[in-house]
Amino acid sequence: MNSAYNDMNLGKGILTLISVIRSLFETHFIRHNDCRRLLALVVVAVLPCVQTPLAQAEQPAVLGGYVWLDVNGQPLPFQDDETIREVMRSARVISREIVGRGVAGVEKFVLEHEGIRFHAAYRSVDVTVREPPSGGAKRSTMKYRDAAIFERAAYEISVLLGIGRVPPVVVRRVDKQIGTVQIWVEETRPEVELLERNELQPPDVSRWLQQKKLMYVFDSLIANSDRNQGNLLIDRSWNIWFIDHTRAFKRSSKLLYQDKLTACERQLWESLREIDEETIRQRLEPYLESQEITRLLSRRRKLIGHIQSLIDKHGEDAVLFDLRPPGIERASWDD
Repeated sequence: MNSAYNDMNLGKGILTLISVIRSLFETHFIRHNDCRRLLALVVVAVLPCVQTPLAQAEQPAVLGGYVWLDVNGQPLPFQDDETIREVMRSARVISREIVGRGVAGVEKFVLEHEGIRFHAAYRSVDVTVREPPSGGAKRSTMKYRDAAIFERAAYEISVLLGIGRVPPVVVRRVDKQIGTVQIWVEETRPEVELLERNELQPPDVSRWLQQKKLMYVFDSLIANSDRNQGNLLIDRSWNIWFIDHTRAFKRSSKLLYQDKLTACERQLWESLREIDEETIRQRLEPYLESQEITRLLSRRRKLIGHIQSLIDKHGEDAVLFDLRPPGIERASWDD
């Protein structure tokens, strides 16, 4: 209790210090460059010391000590999800570059806020089709969407479950086009690239496998059949980040990857059971259609039933695990 109380006071003190530095800058008592240096010092030296309660499910912890960076590789003066989302809603678009392929291609933005520049991913795909009929059916079957808005829905689920694996994202209009803007995860590599270079060698294999099991639970819940090694980002602490969810949230109650759903992270299991359906509906209604939410709730019930059956058969200790923290060894790939 004392530790949590002390951390709360420390967190408030940090926020107060940041506010004071910004005030000094706004009143011209310190220069812009000095302001950035002071804020970066606070982020790097002090923020990692805060454990609770700054990192609640509604305000995801910075994953494995990851620090959000600007275009020059320096720590951003804002690190919490709420501020990042607020900034992304209004930051000026300095430049944009297409980095993806096909209709779901991604643009890499340079955004600027109060002289601070950082990268973000912009998606605007919005395609609705119907799967072709099968078995001699004359009518088309299930509706299928490929939509940028799903990235925001995936983020909401990640926050609700307290896993913090989806980078902060907002819905935003850019040049009269509605899309999603998501902060860029700097100093990461797609899993496929590490495999091609024979650099996919996590120092803690057990933790790596735990993260993959967490991923299967998440993707089964959101019906993400498009997970591949290109949309898994690996940071230098060997954390796995989940991106590219434009083809998730299918209108099906079927559990994907059921053969790989053999274990679940303990906190994730508790969140799956404890979050009520009304809360899920309220959080997802701005981003998903009614049937998409209904199917997600159905998958949630099936997922809970599946994991519970594993626990009943094998015992909690064999099915539930506590995610191991990242080690001190960092990836040494070249930038």
